[in-house]
Amino acid sequence: MARKTSTMRLRSVRMRNPMELAGIQGGRDITRPWIGPLLEPTDPILRTRGGGSFDIYKPILTDPQVKSVMTQRISAVTSREWEVVPGEDTAAGKRAADWLREELAALKFDRLTEKMLWGLFYGYSVAEQMFRRDGQLWGWEEIRVRDRVRFRFDEECGLRLLTMSNMLTGEEMPPEKFWVFSTGADHDDEPYGLGLAHWLYWPVWFKRNGLKLWLIALDKFGMPTARGKYPSQATAEEQKTLLEAVLAIRSEAGIIIPDGMDIELLSAPAGASSLDYQKLHDTMDAAISKIVLSQTMTTDNGSSRSQAEVHDDVGDAVKKSDADLVCQSFNEGPVARLCEFNFPGVAPPRVWRKMEDPEDTTAAVDRDEKLHRIGWQMTEDRVKETYGDGYERTAPPEPTPPGEDPPEAGFAEHDGAISGSVGAVVDRLAEEASAPMLAILEQVETMLETASSLAEFREHLLTGFPDLDDTALRDVIATALTAAHAGGRAALEEDSG
Repeated sequence: MARKTSTMRLRSVRMRNPMELAGIQGGRDITRPWIGPLLEPTDPILRTRGGGSFDIYKPILTDPQVKSVMTQRISAVTSREWEVVPGEDTAAGKRAADWLREELAALKFDRLTEKMLWGLFYGYSVAEQMFRRDGQLWGWEEIRVRDRVRFRFDEECGLRLLTMSNMLTGEEMPPEKFWVFSTGADHDDEPYGLGLAHWLYWPVWFKRNGLKLWLIALDKFGMPTARGKYPSQATAEEQKTLLEAVLAIRSEAGIIIPDGMDIELLSAPAGASSLDYQKLHDTMDAAISKIVLSQTMTTDNGSSRSQAEVHDDVGDAVKKSDADLVCQSFNEGPVARLCEFNFPGVAPPRVWRKMEDPEDTTAAVDRDEKLHRIGWQMTEDRVKETYGDGYERTAPPEPTPPGEDPPEAGFAEHDGAISGSVGAVVDRLAEEASAPMLAILEQVETMLETASSLAEFREHLLTGFPDLDDTALRDVIATALTAAHAGGRAALEEDSG
């Protein structure tokens, strides 16, 4: 009875509260301090060291390693071709896809994607859409990526523009005009996302301060330290003269000092040479690479091919994830809204990046040749998909007249190039072979069965036929291989029959 009452109470709550129950509106988020009508980022580095401003992360990009790996990660997406897929397999769906394809080509979609992907670094990006009307359809005149520092979010996660006249609440921005790409946060209550800059801050900070100490150490221990001695009765002027002489040792070829004073050179203290600032520098660079690329072998030296392949797989997963995230955000935002306006009731098309590497042609030929040998033939669509355009199917070869030797069957030849059945070929080979040749073939077959490797088989041939010339030996081997191949195909025909 108690369980039934609890269930009824739960249904009552759902009916009274059709919207979310754990939203962040009205100060319900206990993890976020309320300091005004706008949400502040929950990033602890921005709170404690940046005053809530993303400007603290901009100097990180002046680090060469950060700039290099971020460019590598972003270009891994923008370097790939994009494609538009219809949302539905109808005439209207195809028209919508054609419209989107033309819009993106005129919009320079790669450049737009590159700028929006900097949201990976900061946590979010904001772009403003400028629309135009072309006949009956609306399109984009331009989509401009704005500086994220100018925007904040309210408790409804609505976008607000900070202006000089309204820094407290900001101006409300219409959601249909802006595209917001947010990433990195581990929950939906953070519209600002959590960018890579959050994890890069301390490695870059340690690297820069270590570099300062490194330069000081080079200056201090690069040459001995000069120490001047003056007598107790030396005047202030004489002490000043001695100090100038000590400092001049670094740049002057020769110096003079007052009589009765002395200068000696002090060597670096024991252990000073073991201060390995280079190791600190390299360690921080490796940490930066791991944070941005999730691996280090594309920026640092690797140790093995297998390790490189693993790192390659990780890199492929990262760039595919980036491409899917930014394309999904664009499809669910600007594309869906404008398509609904232009093509009401039609499932909106989608744009995606082709992140799969093209198939190796040599491996494809080898695979298709093997399939052809066991009876499979490629369709014209598959040929174009694998090898591209520019190929035409040749006419099938003429049947071999009776009594003539069939030509050798290759990958591009039809199975009918060998007249008659495969079993007939085997019989003809046996009939045409003389008794000595059959004996040689039997001996070669025995050698092949007993040999453990090709090298051992070669030694058996040279030892077993010392007086056989090269031409005859080649004929023996060719005949043996032909018979073996034909015999195998005959067995296949019998099994399939």
